[in-house]
Amino acid sequence: MDLPPVPATVTRLITSGRLPPPVAGQFTPAGDLADGADWSSVADAVEEHLADGGADDLRGGLALVGAYGRLDSLDCYADPDDVDEGNDRAVVLLGEAEANGVGEDETAGLWWYSEHLRNLVAELRDENAEMEAYVAEHGATPRGRLNAKLMSAHDLHAAGDRAAALALFREVAEISPWESEFGGCFDLVDVGWCRLLHDAAHVDGPEAARAVWREARAHYRGAKFPVTEHACRLIDMLLGTGVPDILAVIAADRRVTAEQDDPPGGLRVPLGEDEIRTLRLADAEIGG
Repeated sequence: MDLPPVPATVTRLITSGRLPPPVAGQFTPAGDLADGADWSSVADAVEEHLADGGADDLRGGLALVGAYGRLDSLDCYADPDDVDEGNDRAVVLLGEAEANGVGEDETAGLWWYSEHLRNLVAELRDENAEMEAYVAEHGATPRGRLNAKLMSAHDLHAAGDRAAALALFREVAEISPWESEFGGCFDLVDVGWCRLLHDAAHVDGPEAARAVWREARAHYRGAKFPVTEHACRLIDMLLGTGVPDILAVIAADRRVTAEQDDPPGGLRVPLGEDEIRTLRLADAEIGG
């Protein structure tokens, strides 16, 4: 959702040299925002000047400047009440602009953005209410619930209760975020599979690890296991366990996301120094 371009009237007025001093001070002579200024401060200056009854001949254009500035400064993910309050102020300024000669061809895009933003905030308010109800029922967010299970599994594994730990890791791993309340928890589901694979490789051997690997690859992400952020960590966990075939696939997938501008499954993520070191170790094991 992008705010429409700055209306032509706004651009002309900013560079005209006719702005009232409190508003003009928000911009450089070239029309850029001055140091320390932002569109919110522009809107504040406009509202203050209009409230004082100034700039009768520029009132429409100045109100449009303020409306654009108010809308540009709003973030739909901020506090919904704050966004609605700012949006209401932008609507007042848009009405003021049209009442003082600004045409609908310049206000229409801002009206649309205002309404679209209001709808998004209403949806966010509903989602927040649903999450509050969810937390009241379950004691934590979906992500918090999975994190708690993973932490318990880590502690059990460290204490030597392997069976209980693996049961919890598998419970997390087999969750399908597409069909449950755990949407957005892909990385935590991924941790479950990584820990199952790590345990199998180190305790039960290469064939057991390959069986878990096939399970993970067949899960909801298919060939996208592991997620990019876990790839080199998983390689570290599997080095020396006799699964160079698995290392080769993970390393190749990681290099794809690092080298392609538009890699399968997401954005390009450059390699860090530690990842480069890990991939070199994997290459040595694969080659050996």
